[in-house]
Amino acid sequence: MAFWKKKKQDSTAHQPAQIAPSVTGPNPSTSNLNEIVLQSIHEGVAFIGQDGNVRLANPSAVRLLGRGLDEILGLNYDSVFDFFDKTGQRIEPDRNPIAIALRTGKYAEARDLELLARDSRKVTPISILLSPTPPVDGQSSLVVTFRDIAKELEEEKARSEFISTASHEMRTPVASIEGYLGLALNPSTASIDERARAYLDKAHESSQHLGRLFQDLLDSTKLDDGQIQPKPKAVEVVSLVKSIADEQAGAIAQKGLSYQFGSGSDESQLTGGRHISQVIYASLDVDFMREILNNLIENAIKYTPAGAIGVNVSADDMNVRITVSDTGIGIPREETEHIFQKFYRIDNRDTREIGGTGLGLYLVKERTEAMNGRVWVESTVGQGSKFILLFPRMSEKDYQQRHFAEQNTAMQNAGL
Repeated sequence: MAFWKKKKQDSTAHQPAQIAPSVTGPNPSTSNLNEIVLQSIHEGVAFIGQDGNVRLANPSAVRLLGRGLDEILGLNYDSVFDFFDKTGQRIEPDRNPIAIALRTGKYAEARDLELLARDSRKVTPISILLSPTPPVDGQSSLVVTFRDIAKELEEEKARSEFISTASHEMRTPVASIEGYLGLALNPSTASIDERARAYLDKAHESSQHLGRLFQDLLDSTKLDDGQIQPKPKAVEVVSLVKSIADEQAGAIAQKGLSYQFGSGSDESQLTGGRHISQVIYASLDVDFMREILNNLIENAIKYTPAGAIGVNVSADDMNVRITVSDTGIGIPREETEHIFQKFYRIDNRDTREIGGTGLGLYLVKERTEAMNGRVWVESTVGQGSKFILLFPRMSEKDYQQRHFAEQNTAMQNAGL
């Protein structure tokens, strides 16, 4: 099916239509004002009732959908909003943001969808930002806003390609500089005085920082462009997380910090609380998990002057919960909403001297969400931080079936 390949949208296909009048307007003046506002905004707006039927649509919605107003009103949203993903696959109901918002009553957003706009002459795919929002007044209708973001995506792609190309080209000379500085600092290959060694140590640290920055830039652009996709497999989560976390035990001890690993309830994790061992299964990408946990633990080491670092795995019937906790400097409450943004760094006296690329937590978030997970932080300044990862849990029966199938596939690929 090639009909959803991008074509230039005909913005004159439909003249602005009149909005369907509200059946339950609070009073004429307010209703008229609402109508003026809806007609004037450029975003598409549609009201969907709890029964899933479209009750109202503004002219921008009519234009973006490529259908007449009389073809929209009264129809179920599934007949009006025809969604596909970037691979050309139709969005299943359980992944449809409108269906999710209607079912849960919570705000939802998606910017990786293609909306098929139809008229008598053609079918045009449009890249959209979709935001279904339940009204704050407790009514049962759903407010769906959407807009064409094709131009934004093209600009983002151009920026990503530039960053990717520049980062790739920069890595080679930086690696060379780092290599030569390493040779200069090696007593077996060079002899230098203490003052020169101090200068070269600073230069070596800076070159290593640049190398990490360019690698993080490459990873972020590849994740944004979908070039890096998770390859999940059935795993036993406790043993996987412990094996990754234990690799950082040496670095934790070198900082003079204590390290604890637990499985079960993470209450009192850093104060010697008792843990009940659990056997927990999930579908995860092992390489993604390694990158995520290494980043969180390395951050905990950097931002914990003294005290302890703990890693814990627990689960309920539905979800797997992984926490990385520390007793470090903590994060101000107003900053916790921003720390997962690209290039965002907290700028205060405690963090200014600690190096970082500003991309680590962004990559943690992107990798976590790529595996259908969530990540957030709970923190108190001066007491420490706890980063929480939440992933869907897999039953033991599903694990056994999936694990067996994966083993058979591996053997077939190996020609056994």
